[in-house]
Amino acid sequence: MNTAMTGKQQEAEMERIVAGLPDIERAHLRGIIYAIVRCYATDNSDCALIIFGSDASIDSFVSLNCDSMVAANLLQGANDFLSYVNTKDAPPKEMFN
Repeated sequence: MNTAMTGKQQEAEMERIVAGLPDIERAHLRGIIYAIVRCYATDNSDCALIIFGSDASIDSFVSLNCDSMVAANLLQGANDFLSYVNTKDAPPKEMFN
């Protein structure tokens, strides 16, 4: 995230990027933005943890509408879910002996 840009520069950069997206990616981005905005609603308990990085490292993260304990629970739940998704079709471990 480039924080050295002014608000107008960020807007121009976002408009440039979004203009180049195919319709399906725009629709996906719209859904993500909607989910993020819901975290800011006063009558809503939705929260999110957004992680920035690459396949080599985590650079930073942002928590929305949650403290560090809730963020840790979200992260643990995501880890459990992704472990399930990645291993659900794997053969039983006994087949590897």
